[in-house]
Amino acid sequence: MKSLSIAYSSATIRDLNDIREFLEQATLSLGGDEDVAGDFVLAVNEAVTNTLLHGYNEQPGYVVVSVEAEGGDLLVRLIDGAPHFDPTTVPPPDISLPLEERPLGGLGVHMMRRLTDELNYSVSKDGLNQLTFLKRGVLGVPQP
Repeated sequence: MKSLSIAYSSATIRDLNDIREFLEQATLSLGGDEDVAGDFVLAVNEAVTNTLLHGYNEQPGYVVVSVEAEGGDLLVRLIDGAPHFDPTTVPPPDISLPLEERPLGGLGVHMMRRLTDELNYSVSKDGLNQLTFLKRGVLGVPQP
């Protein structure tokens, strides 16, 4: 398994551009193409933005983003120390409703689900949130 990580002890909204650039470059350097990188950038940007705005209430906070290659799969782990929140429990929005009848919010998690093959949440042994984004079969598996 190959992986690349970026960590912030006190991330803020100002760090989002650096996180997006890291995600794109890490995805490409581990063998993902531009479409895969773009999907990860959009999905993870939404999650990090929510963590910074809602989890940390716009105060600086601990954030780690790791991109890992496992066989033909790529995954991104987002780790943070904000209050526990499992976005995988957010119900899907009713996108059949006209825009003016839809409640605010909920589309970010929907987008995270649509841009990845799998979205998983857990709490680590040390009490940190861990959100994992998985794209299956997007890497050519190296020949022995």
